[in-house]
Amino acid sequence: MAHLEPDAYQRARDFLERGRLLERAAAAYAFDDGPAWQVLDALSAFQNPDGGFGHGLEPDLVSGASSAVATAVALRRLVEIDAAPTHPVVERAVAWTQRTIDPHERIWRIVPPEVEGAPHAPWWDQDGLEERFRHFVLNPKADLLAQLYALGAIDDGWLDGLADDVVREVANRVAAGESLEMHELIGTVALVDAPHLPVMARRHLYDLLAPLLDVAVERDAEAWGDYTLRPLAVVRRPGSAFASVLAELVEAELDFLVAEQADDGGWWPTWSWDRDEHVWEQQRAMWAAVLTLDALQRLEAFGRLER
Repeated sequence: MAHLEPDAYQRARDFLERGRLLERAAAAYAFDDGPAWQVLDALSAFQNPDGGFGHGLEPDLVSGASSAVATAVALRRLVEIDAAPTHPVVERAVAWTQRTIDPHERIWRIVPPEVEGAPHAPWWDQDGLEERFRHFVLNPKADLLAQLYALGAIDDGWLDGLADDVVREVANRVAAGESLEMHELIGTVALVDAPHLPVMARRHLYDLLAPLLDVAVERDAEAWGDYTLRPLAVVRRPGSAFASVLAELVEAELDFLVAEQADDGGWWPTWSWDRDEHVWEQQRAMWAAVLTLDALQRLEAFGRLER
């Protein structure tokens, strides 16, 4: 059982010090009892007047335009620091989600057309976007709902109706013998793990997702260096819903994660834009900070970090 030793941990923290203020502040909060307000201040730099988030918070999107995917990232950071629902950053973000959902389709478009005006990863191209993301019925919907439930900022039953949509969609896919795409699975598992999700919705989703994850989660450690569904993507902490059924794989990936640290102290993305190389190199470094923070958080949660 591998642990990240103190010198490797320090190299990772030094790596984060060379990156964005947000990851530095989040690491200080997670590991040094740093103040939550520093994370809130850092996040606010990515928030637009409309309440949504952009400006490269999700590093594959350079555009300043607010997007559902970037706002989900922001909400997740707010959950991590137990941000108060009444904090202005939270209130504006929650209001954005309520205002921008399609009232008829009951979905959020994952990224807006405005992203075409700035460099971005090819998967965010507007051409074919709806088909690639299956008309957004699960992604980013499930992940946004998970973060909104966890924040406890909405209590009028609106979220419960949207969660029922997710349960029905997953049930229909299963009944039709269809799979869920990797990020759809990650988002729906996050919803299962979300505090305040109604018990029946949690039970239904768990029963539906268990056989899908059994097939979808990559079990071959040699493939974890590729862009694939790794165990820790769906088991983010020991108390996660699927922690026990994937326990052996999680332990194996924690060993892999320790070995995956680069000589510079960071963890680096396994994907590439394959275009806009100069911009991609800048965004790749931003991704490395995100992934390094995430690796440290996972190792800490599972008792594999020595400081």
